Amino acid sequence: MKGKELFYEDKELGQIRLRVNRCAGRFVFRCTEEGLVCTVPVGARQSDLLRAIEELRPRLGVMMQRFSERQATRPRLTPRQIEGLRGQAKTILPPRLQALALSRGLCYQKVSIHNSRTRWGSCSSKGNISLSLYLMLLPPHLQDYVMQHELTHLVEMNHSSRFWALLDEATGGCSLQLRNELRHFSIPVS
Repeated sequence: MKGKELFYEDKELGQIRLRVNRCAGRFVFRCTEEGLVCTVPVGARQSDLLRAIEELRPRLGVMMQRFSERQATRPRLTPRQIEGLRGQAKTILPPRLQALALSRGLCYQKVSIHNSRTRWGSCSSKGNISLSLYLMLLPPHLQDYVMQHELTHLVEMNHSSRFWALLDEATGGCSLQLRNELRHFSIPVS
């Protein structure tokens, strides 16, 4: 299997987009807004793909059904609403991030606001923090949790036990509770 944009048409599951990845060690299926996507290991044969689909067919059907149900209930935002959130985020989040950083004696390089629909935030190894404008849809205590998470990466650039201990300290012993609460929220589709 070679090529950039490959597809397999299945009678039951529909069109499956195939993405060859040299780091993949196995077939990985996931649902996206564009449909079912399969990450394919380099050198995989079509017969390997067909075998994986047959073995996983019941689970893939359930996965697609659940994804479809979640998508149907997710709120959709207009471009105007997204720009409104961007304005709010640029006004509200940087000063709050700065206050949280100062309270912990931490210093970051810069903060930016992005239209990220896959992550609430990130921290680069250079100390740049990026926050999703969709944080504005969260309650303030969860916004703070996300910012504390990113600030903790200034000290520990991984998710080791030390990282979680530092985050737990920064959140008054509530990091696990806040993390679980955040999982109930999803970034809306636009």
